[in-house]
Amino acid sequence: MNRPLRALLIAAVLASPALGATDVSMAGGDIRFAVPDGWVPIMQSEGEKETQVFQVPGSSAADATLARVSIAVQKVPNLNGFQQFSGNLRSHATALPEYAAGKANSPTENVYTAKEGTVKLDYFERYFYSKGYAIQLRCIRPGGDAKFSAAFDKGCADVAARMPS
Repeated sequence: MNRPLRALLIAAVLASPALGATDVSMAGGDIRFAVPDGWVPIMQSEGEKETQVFQVPGSSAADATLARVSIAVQKVPNLNGFQQFSGNLRSHATALPEYAAGKANSPTENVYTAKEGTVKLDYFERYFYSKGYAIQLRCIRPGGDAKFSAAFDKGCADVAARMPS
């Protein structure tokens, strides 16, 4: 292979956001990030608050059904609007059945458990403010399968690291 072609191919690979990831665009292209290829888009809504939901296949039928990640984006006028957005969503979480707060690592996180039907789920929420948009990353999974939980949590952490802020 000649040098210019090889250099071009290497540059293209290095410029790509992440191998094994699917690019997602929201808010008319203002908000872009990548999610793992294995995540299956199951719902998208547009309007004042745009939302995308991904099912995260797991090690069992229960995990595959319950494990999901949602990203909500809403245009806000300023940082106070961002605080109102995140405050409203945090307040909504406390109303879930059997809500129990967990230990968050930063003020932009919300960690808790709650029940959905008969299943207790682990929730991890992270809030971002970028380009005049309030963003919520919400990861929901059942416990009990350590290998699946570790892979799921890593995927959520990777998406959080790719979020614009």
